[in-house]
Amino acid sequence: MKNIKIITVAIVCLFTAGQLSAQAIINNDPDFNNRAYLRAGIEPATMLTLGYERKFELHSLPQNLVAYAEYGVSVANLRNAELKAGGILPIFQRRNFMIINDLNVSAGSLSAKNFDSNKFAIADEMAFGIYKPLWFFALTAEYEKILLTRLEHSDFYRETYYEDALDGWYKGSGGMFQFGFETGRTFARRYDVHLEFKLPVTGQFNAYGGSPAHLNIGLGYRF
Repeated sequence: MKNIKIITVAIVCLFTAGQLSAQAIINNDPDFNNRAYLRAGIEPATMLTLGYERKFELHSLPQNLVAYAEYGVSVANLRNAELKAGGILPIFQRRNFMIINDLNVSAGSLSAKNFDSNKFAIADEMAFGIYKPLWFFALTAEYEKILLTRLEHSDFYRETYYEDALDGWYKGSGGMFQFGFETGRTFARRYDVHLEFKLPVTGQFNAYGGSPAHLNIGLGYRF
């Protein structure tokens, strides 16, 4: 059981390589409903993520819903990847101040020396900031919960640590908070530049293993 807990902590640490999202640029230009973006992140692993957004008008609400999907891979190991889909919706606005909610689900794969694994997770982020037509700055708070994890132990792990380790699905345990800020600028109405910085802690607000801070830079194109 102790070995499973150690592996679970490792999975939480490593899977956050694709955790950060660069979708908080609110597309309020009526001429563009689509946006493609590329993001590079310095985290427990260096990630490259390609994503697509689509803006939908909600006739029952005064705000637009932005749905997105993205796929990220680790530069060091292409077998470490994550597929994510979600929706972004402003839930409060007073002039240029907005509170924005980003709810998403994800599925990821991870290949390491001790095991290969897959995970399914759900996450929610709240952003509190000033959103102008061409720039924004917001403070963010995010929580991710791993729901299910599948482990397949390597021969090295069995020979070195635990010969009778069982492969299979395990209920997710724990989660992770991230607190930070994000900012962005739009040029010529079409081109977005986005920066975000976040500090991760465990679900019990303890120090987080792996990278002490996460940094992402994103480029987007509206059409």
